[in-house]
Amino acid sequence: MTYRQLFLFVEGNDDARFFQSVVVPLLKGRYDSIKIVGYAKLKKEKLEGFVRSVRSIPGADYLIVRDLDRHPCATAAKKTLLQRCSPAEAERIQIVKLEIESWYSAGIPEGDPEWGELPIAVTPDTQTVTKESFLRAMSASGSTLLPTLLSLLERFDRKRAASRNASFRYFLDKHLPEAL
Repeated sequence: MTYRQLFLFVEGNDDARFFQSVVVPLLKGRYDSIKIVGYAKLKKEKLEGFVRSVRSIPGADYLIVRDLDRHPCATAAKKTLLQRCSPAEAERIQIVKLEIESWYSAGIPEGDPEWGELPIAVTPDTQTVTKESFLRAMSASGSTLLPTLLSLLERFDRKRAASRNASFRYFLDKHLPEAL
């Protein structure tokens, strides 16, 4: 049996925390090793070399996750990433609409005692939540970013998140359909 590895390329620390807490536990049965790599600060050559190297390893797989940010659509965001990392394959790129904070917000449990009344907790669609709107909601509650993110991850409701964020649901449908 081949040793199976997965390399999850994510933009930053908040993305890494989300994937480590929410996604990696769901993937453990498929892979012998899962490594999360922050790529936002890597130079183009280093990122390309890393992806090229992963593609050459038998039993290795990869997924690159990026925010939609200001791109008009997922295709444009993928195209920008492919310009930065030509060895990557478009089908190995996952776009988060708009930003990872929208996925965090989507998983706030219904009636949560700390966050349940905030607009980001009750909106039926969190895809328009940005880091800035997340920070505004958080500051209104008197919380700071890192403790809030960690607290949300501890009680993250995956099924609710899938119902409140189409890009998170798409991610699960495509990569982890058994998680729904």
